Amino acid sequence: MSAAVGNLRDQLSGTRLSLRDQLTDLSKVDGVTTVVVVSRDGFVIDGVTAGEDIDVDAVGAIMSAGVGSSEVMGRELNVGQMTQIMSEYKGGVIVASFLGEGSILVIVADLTANLGNIRYQVKKRAQSIEAAL
Repeated sequence: MSAAVGNLRDQLSGTRLSLRDQLTDLSKVDGVTTVVVVSRDGFVIDGVTAGEDIDVDAVGAIMSAGVGSSEVMGRELNVGQMTQIMSEYKGGVIVASFLGEGSILVIVADLTANLGNIRYQVKKRAQSIEAAL
């Protein structure tokens, strides 16, 4: 059964997937290598990798610092409250989206990933992931 069919079945039956199951499901999106939920202060709530050698605790600490400086930039430039950060590097991309006031969903992907699809998947799943926290 495909992940999309499984998610729809769970939504229709009222069954809520665990946070770990949802992150694992999101990690199966083409090109995604790591999915981590971190608190605003940098502590990892949960995370999964797709066989990559990435320290999820380091992801938490790095994203906390990066988000703080990005928020200052947005405030200084009067562009409103930050909702998502996207950074592209030679070896991949990082997408970070806020889950309410207290946590951040971080996705690390390689260059084969479709950034539009990742953003769509985050938007589609964010409320459910937040509810599982």
